[in-house]
Amino acid sequence: MNRGGGAGVVGVNKVKLDSGPGGPGGFFESEQKEGIVAITKSLTNAAIAGFQNNPATVSDPKVAAIYGEHIGLEDGTDGTAGFFKGNVIVTGDVSFSGADCAEHFTIKEEVLADPGTVMTLCGTGELVPCVGPYEKKVVGVVAGAGSLRPGIIMDKQEESAVRRQPIALVGKVFCKVDASYGSIEVGDLLTSSATHGYAMKASDPTRAFGAVIGKAMAPLDDGLGLIPILISLQ
Repeated sequence: MNRGGGAGVVGVNKVKLDSGPGGPGGFFESEQKEGIVAITKSLTNAAIAGFQNNPATVSDPKVAAIYGEHIGLEDGTDGTAGFFKGNVIVTGDVSFSGADCAEHFTIKEEVLADPGTVMTLCGTGELVPCVGPYEKKVVGVVAGAGSLRPGIIMDKQEESAVRRQPIALVGKVFCKVDASYGSIEVGDLLTSSATHGYAMKASDPTRAFGAVIGKAMAPLDDGLGLIPILISLQ
C-alpha cells in the first residue's frame, strides 16, 4: 500500500538479452484466492495496466501486454482465460482462430443433431434436422464438423435447462450433403434435401428463394459426403 505518489509494489528484473530470459519481474501465487487483486478509485487510470515495450514486430500472440491462459482441465477442453463483466473497448483488430459465427439454439428433445447437420425450425420454434427439399424454415448448420470450429458463439447459456447447440449462421462450416439429387460443384447453391439432415444442390431456382443455405466450397460427384460450405442464407 502506498498512500503517497509512488508505486505500492515494484518488481524489476534486469537481464541482458544475451544472457537468457531470466525470471519474471514479479510473481504471485495463491491456492484459494486471487493471485492478484487490484483496486483503484482513480477517474483517469485503470486498476491494471499492461505495456509491451518491445519495438520489434512479433508474430507470437503470447508476446502481448496482457496474456491469460486457463490450464489444468482434466477433460482436455479449454477453460475461460478471461472474463469481463461490463463493456469492452477494442481499438485494434480482433482475431479468432475459428471459421464461422454461430449462435446457440434450442434443439427439440430426443433429436440427434451432430455437427454438420442441416437444421430447420419446427412449429414450437425449436430446431430439428431437415426432412424435405427446399424448406423455407431452414436456419443453418450445426457447427463444429470436420476441421472447422466456430470463431464466435452468441447467446451461449451455461446453465440452460434445455439442450442447446451452436448453429453456424455466417462463415465457413462443414456440412452434410447428398449428391444423389445432382452432382455438386464449387459455387453451387445448396438447400435442404429429403435426406434427413443433409443439404443438396439447389437446382430449381423457382423454389430456392428463402431456402438457400449457402455455397459449396468443394465438389461432390455422388452419394453422401461432408464438404466445406460458405453459409449465406437467402
